[in-house]
Amino acid sequence: MKIASIVAASLITLGFAAGASAADDIEQLSKIVRYGDLNLETTAGAKVLYARIRSAAGEVCAPFEGRELTRQVRWHSCYDHAVESAVAQVDKPSLTALHSDRNKASVKG
Repeated sequence: MKIASIVAASLITLGFAAGASAADDIEQLSKIVRYGDLNLETTAGAKVLYARIRSAAGEVCAPFEGRELTRQVRWHSCYDHAVESAVAQVDKPSLTALHSDRNKASVKG
């Protein structure tokens, strides 16, 4: 199986994060997530990759963590964008479906 990797969160976070001011420096934050060991044709493989992507997004967006509302908004914006971008880059139906299902569940609950 060919070893594959993606940049789970290759994004300009401060450029799109809610509440970012013009004075903020733009930083590029990224994390490589490898998934060559997974079979993305199975639900189990997609779940493992999705967990890796979410973990990487949490690490990449860690600089925005905080108790203040503005920091929480930035963190959620960064995290959601990172996960969405990574799922789109992988472009596998099983992963896309899992992500879609998780988003529907979070909106309901």
